[in-house]
Amino acid sequence: MRARAPDLDRVAGCILGAAVGDALGHPVEFMDLDGIRRAYGPEGVTGYVLWWGDGARRFAPYTDDTQMAEVTLRALLTAREAGEDLEPTMERIGRGYAEWAETPQGGHRAPGSACLRGARELRDGRAWRAGDPDAGGCGSVMRAHPFGVLFSHDEALAERWAVEHSRLTHAHPMALAACAALAVGVRRALRGAEPSEVLDGLIDAAAHWDAETAVLCRSAARGELSGQPPEKALERLQGWNAREAVAAAAYVFGRQPDEPRKAVLEAVNSPGDSDSIGTLVGALIGARLGLAALPSAWVRDLERSDELLELARRAQAACG
Repeated sequence: MRARAPDLDRVAGCILGAAVGDALGHPVEFMDLDGIRRAYGPEGVTGYVLWWGDGARRFAPYTDDTQMAEVTLRALLTAREAGEDLEPTMERIGRGYAEWAETPQGGHRAPGSACLRGARELRDGRAWRAGDPDAGGCGSVMRAHPFGVLFSHDEALAERWAVEHSRLTHAHPMALAACAALAVGVRRALRGAEPSEVLDGLIDAAAHWDAETAVLCRSAARGELSGQPPEKALERLQGWNAREAVAAAAYVFGRQPDEPRKAVLEAVNSPGDSDSIGTLVGALIGARLGLAALPSAWVRDLERSDELLELARRAQAACG
């Protein structure tokens, strides 16, 4: 694998790419493919279709996926600046989630029950490692890409910290495995790895924590599911649980590693948790190809795109 330190274009591509995928998938979450096509035409969503207003500017809003990823990244940056190790950093992230549950930036955006419950338990004093062992939804993997960014210099740390962060709310092995997989995949993509190396790392990291997640990711990227058309494969990989979500991302990234527009649209035009699959694919493809490869209108019209770009600048300076 040829390795290089990630530049701003790739870091911003990851952070804003995840938010773009989230915003594109926002209006079609919970819709099946037929419903998406009835609502938006035979190609489904081809750009932003949900708009909110803010004075003279209208923007495409993201969901709780991006809200929580931003909380995670800001806490990691502050902890890095303070020289904090794992324990105080996770406590800091937990405080951020507790605040998010009460007063989220932009208001609540249909957050998952496990995220809300876990955040409120953290507010009430529950230990950060004592997240729900039965929570295996995609609520932690959707916010795991910042670990691939901030620990781009060390794959083992990216994996470990992403896994530990999942325990704040989601402690089922599939959630731990999915977070490990995404962080390692993002880390490799940022550093210029070939798509096959990105997927190998993703699958191997998943295997460290949950064999079934690794098997499904391998099937999606290299096996039976990888050869199926999106209508069939993404019907199987709806993303409501963490295992399916990261496997869906592996499937789409493996099919479209050099086509950011096609990749993100394929991710969101899917039955199930379209915004979360869009988030994961956007993070991977943005890390691989950079912000400049994403459609400029998608970046321009994204909610708080300037603030997210400034956050990406801080992350790039810190990631090493």
